[in-house]
Amino acid sequence: MIELAGFLTLVLAGALCSLDTVSLLQAMVSRPIVSATIAAALLGRPEDGIVVGAVLELFALETLPFGASRYPEWGSAGVVAGATYLVGGADVAGSLAVATLAGLATAALGSSSMVWHRRVIAQLALRLRRPLDAGSGHAVARLHLSGIVSDFGRGVIVTAVALVVSLGVTQRLLSAWQVGYGPSVAWPIVLAVAVSGATIARSARSAPRASWCFAAGAVLGLGLVFAR
Repeated sequence: MIELAGFLTLVLAGALCSLDTVSLLQAMVSRPIVSATIAAALLGRPEDGIVVGAVLELFALETLPFGASRYPEWGSAGVVAGATYLVGGADVAGSLAVATLAGLATAALGSSSMVWHRRVIAQLALRLRRPLDAGSGHAVARLHLSGIVSDFGRGVIVTAVALVVSLGVTQRLLSAWQVGYGPSVAWPIVLAVAVSGATIARSARSAPRASWCFAAGAVLGLGLVFAR
């Protein structure tokens, strides 16, 4: 089980990764393969974080974070999934499936919280409308800082709630798990590949030469696998 210091560190990591989604940097730290690896590294096994992060990344390929559209928040989701996978045990049947489910649920919770956050910032912008219209630099700075601080708070809440729920039920779910290790690993990966494959196919229809690029990448990847 994770001690309090480790839990608080994970919450901080989840909040910082969620900030990267919109409010700060956007340096790809919020990608699930990165945030899950960070969480697992904090717990001493970064290689396990890469595994569950890669599965979530296949789901995240479907996300197009443009403008005010609603989309999953993968920064905190990766942290929760990485921590869940390590608590469950990478060699335990069902652990990857439970961790993937925890990540997807957290991403959905994060999506709803981002909508709430936008409404909060919109209300603040309305209250500051006069100084903003007048070109007040102080008002602009206040609005930006408020957005960053409140988004950090949103990330803290989402990560903490998701971790408490996920870590609280993981062992119970795994103790009742009836599926063998092989199928337990296979089905989340198959589902993730199906989602990402559909996304790639949809993109290929609208982008010139995308199909050829995908085929070349697939051949190269398979070649590297068999070469080993």
